[in-house]
Amino acid sequence: MNKLKIAFIFIILLLMCAFYTISYANPEEQLKVSIRAGYDNTIRIFSECPVYIEIENTGEDFQGEIQIHVVTGYANKTNYVLPFEIPQGSKKEFFMSIPITTASRDLEIKIVQNNEVLLTKEHKFQKVISPKTTVVGVLSNEANRLRVLRNVNLLEKPVIDRNGFLMPKYPSVNPSTEGGKLPIEVVELNENNLPDNEGMLENFDFLILSNYDTSNLTQSQITAISNWVDKGNILIIGTGENARKVYSGLSEDLKPFKINGQKRIEMPEHFADFTERAILRQEMYISTGSVANGDIIIGDEDTPLAVNYKYGDGNIIILAFDVTTSPISYWPYVKDMWEGLLVYNRPVYYENTDNFTYGYSSYLSNIFDQDIFPFGLLCIIILVYIFLVGPVLYWILKYKDKRDYSWIVIPITAFLFVGIIYLGGYKTRFKASVISNYSIIRLDSESEKMNINSFFTIYNNKRGTLKVECPSEYNFEFFTNSYYDDIYHGPNEDFYVTSKILFGEPNKYEEYGVSLWDSVRANTDFIREYNEKILLEDIEIKDEKLFGTVINNTSFSLEDSYIILDNLYISIGDIEPKSRKDFAIPLFGSEVNSNFEYFLNELFEKDVFHYWVDSDEERQRRRRREAHYIAYYNFIQMANKKRDLKGRQIIFVALNYDDIDYDLIVNGKKPDIYNINVIYTDKIIPYEKGEKIHLPKGTIKPVLENQQAFYKQDNMTYYFHNDIEAMFTFYILKGITVEEFKIDWTEPDYRDIYNRDGSESKLTNYDIYIKNNATGDWEKIDEIFKASAKAEDYINKNREINIKANITFDENLRRDAVLMMPQIEIKGVAN
Repeated sequence: MNKLKIAFIFIILLLMCAFYTISYANPEEQLKVSIRAGYDNTIRIFSECPVYIEIENTGEDFQGEIQIHVVTGYANKTNYVLPFEIPQGSKKEFFMSIPITTASRDLEIKIVQNNEVLLTKEHKFQKVISPKTTVVGVLSNEANRLRVLRNVNLLEKPVIDRNGFLMPKYPSVNPSTEGGKLPIEVVELNENNLPDNEGMLENFDFLILSNYDTSNLTQSQITAISNWVDKGNILIIGTGENARKVYSGLSEDLKPFKINGQKRIEMPEHFADFTERAILRQEMYISTGSVANGDIIIGDEDTPLAVNYKYGDGNIIILAFDVTTSPISYWPYVKDMWEGLLVYNRPVYYENTDNFTYGYSSYLSNIFDQDIFPFGLLCIIILVYIFLVGPVLYWILKYKDKRDYSWIVIPITAFLFVGIIYLGGYKTRFKASVISNYSIIRLDSESEKMNINSFFTIYNNKRGTLKVECPSEYNFEFFTNSYYDDIYHGPNEDFYVTSKILFGEPNKYEEYGVSLWDSVRANTDFIREYNEKILLEDIEIKDEKLFGTVINNTSFSLEDSYIILDNLYISIGDIEPKSRKDFAIPLFGSEVNSNFEYFLNELFEKDVFHYWVDSDEERQRRRRREAHYIAYYNFIQMANKKRDLKGRQIIFVALNYDDIDYDLIVNGKKPDIYNINVIYTDKIIPYEKGEKIHLPKGTIKPVLENQQAFYKQDNMTYYFHNDIEAMFTFYILKGITVEEFKIDWTEPDYRDIYNRDGSESKLTNYDIYIKNNATGDWEKIDEIFKASAKAEDYINKNREINIKANITFDENLRRDAVLMMPQIEIKGVAN
C-alpha cells in the first residue's frame, strides 16, 4: 500500500513539472514584446535614452523583470532592471530611462523570471550623435517647415567628460579656441515623446516651440521644460498668428513677453539688419506686447521681433512671429536668421584653463583626511616600551634576582603595548563605507529655486559587490566609463555585466568585483524650491567704492566668500548663519583683482614656489581653493554670459560643509560622508536710462584672436619664443553709449612668476596699433591710448574694438617670453 502511495505522489509531481514546463516552454507565444528606443531610433552619447517596452500577455498573470544590457565601457555592460507584472490577456507599455555613455548601437532586452531568461530581443539604433554636435528639439505641428535647421552649422561643442569636468557647455563665439563647425541635429517631438523630466531633456541643447497647442502637454512636461531651461539651456518660442495656442498651456514664468495683441505688417528691415541679407516684400503677422526686462535681438522698442530673457542659468527667446508660416518659412535667408539666434547666448568671452587636473574625480579622492594615530604619541609609547624592557626591566629583575623571568615578562609587556597601540588605532578605522561629496548649489532668489549638482566618490568598505541604495527622486547616475568611442568595435559576446541598477523605491545599484576601498563615482542634478535665502541688499557704487550688505538668512555658515562684480573679484570673508555683513570696498584698490586665478592665490595665500608643502593646514587650504576653482570654471563663469548691459551683475560665492542628506545606504549601512559645497547666487542692479557708467580695467576682458600662435599655460598666461603678432578684441556690450575709453598696456594682469621681486616687464619691443573703422586704417598708438571725442570711430558695427601688437622677441631671454595683456577702461551712459 505504501508503495502505491509513493508511486501516486511521484506521478503527481511529474505531472506538475510537466505542466510548468508546458506553461513556459514557449514564452514568445505568451509574451509578445516590442521595443521603441531613442528619438526616431536615434541616441546621443552622454544623454538619457528613453526606452519603451510594450508587452502583451496572452497567458496567465505574469510577474518578472525587464532587463536591458547596455555597453558602458571596454568589455563592460550594465544591467538595468525594472520589475513588472502584467495581468492575463492585457497589454502594457513600460518605460525605462537608460544613460548612453558609449557609441555602441546595441541594446539587449531580456524578460526574466526567477533568474531564468525567458525571452531575449536585440535592438540596434540607426544613428548615434556625438556629444560635440548641437541637438535641437522641435515641437511643432509644422515641423517640416523647420527642416532648414539641418543646414545650420554651429561650432562643435567641447566634449563633456561625465566623470570629470570640461568647460564650457557651450563654446564662445570666438572661433580661435574652438574646433570646426558641424551641422546641427534636429529631432521632431510631440506630446507623446516629449520627456517629462529635465534629465531626459538634456538630450537637447535647444527646444523650439512654434505653431503647437501646448495645452496638449502635461504639467510634468511643462515643469520639466522650466527646470531644463533653468539649468542653462535655451527655449525658443514662436508666436505670431498662432500665439494663443502656443501660450495656452505654458506656465506664466515661461511667457515673459506679455502679448497684448497682433498686427499685420510688411516684413521689417530689422531682419535685414540682423542677417545682412535681403528680405521678402511680403506681409506677416506679429504679436505685440511688453518687452519688460528682455534684451531685443531683432527689432527695436517699437517693433520687438525677437527678445531674449534670462531664466535661471538659461534663456528664453520669444519670437513675435511664427517661424513655420510665410514669409519667414519661405525666406531664402532664414538659415542665417536661425544661425544668429542659436549663437546669440553663447558668451563673447569666457576664461579658460588648460589645467583640468582639478576635475571632480581627482578632487574627490582628496577631499578628506583619514584620522591616524598621532605620530608623536606613537613615538612616546615606543620609547616608553624600549625604556621599560631595557634598563628598567633589567634593573628590577636584577634587584629581585629574577632575571630568568625576562622571557615571560618581556613578551607580556610587548603584548600590552601592542594592545595599547591597537586600541588607539582602532578609533581611527572606518567602520562603514566612505563617501566624498562635492556639490555646486545655485540659488535663484527670484524663482526661489535651487539647482544642486552633486558629485560623489563612494568607497567600498569590503571586497566584492558594492551595493548602494538611493531614493529615486534624485535620479542618481553612476559612471562606469570615462570616455566615449566614436567607433564601436567588438561582438557582444566579448562583454561582461559588471554592474546592475534595479529601478524601484529606492533605486539599487550594484558594482561587481570591487576591491577593498576601491570606489565608484556618481552624480545627481536636480532642482528644488527653497525658503532660506542669501540676499544682496543696498548694493551701490559711489565715490569709486562698492557698498552693500550680504544677508545670510540660511541656517548654515558661509566661508571664504567673495563677490564677482562685472568680472572683478572681491573677497568678503566668512558670514555666520542668520547674520549680515556690510562692506565698502574701493573698486580701484588692491582688494580687487581682475584675474581669477591670482585672486584665488591671494585669497588662500598660495605660494607657487612652496606648493609642495603637505601639512594639514596646507592641504585644507588647497582643497578650499580647488573647490572654488572647479565651481568657477565649470558653472559660475557661465552665469555671466549677458549680451546687453542692463545693469551691474553681482555674483556672490561661498563655501559650506553641511551635509545634503540624500539618505544613501551603502552595503546595508549609513556611510561616513565628507561634504564640501560651493553656493552661489546673483543679482542684477539695473541701470537707469542716461545713467553714467564707469567700467574699470578688468571688467571687459581682451580676447586673443590668434591663440594658436602662442603657448598657453595656467593663469591665462601665453608664451612665445620668436617675433610674433598678437591680435586682440574687446567686445563692448550693448546697452552703453561709449563716450570715452582708455587702453592701457603698461600693467599686465598677471604676476611675473620668474621675478620674485615682482618687477614689471617693459613694452619696449611692442609696436601697438588700433583699428580706426572710420578710415579703415591701423593707427599706431602708445602704451596708453585714450579716445574721447571720436571714440565711436574705433568701435565697429559688431561693437568690437580691435587692437594688435607686433612683438620683437628678445634674443637675450633664456626662456620663453610672456605675452603682456592689454586692459581697457570705459566711460559712457546707459541707453
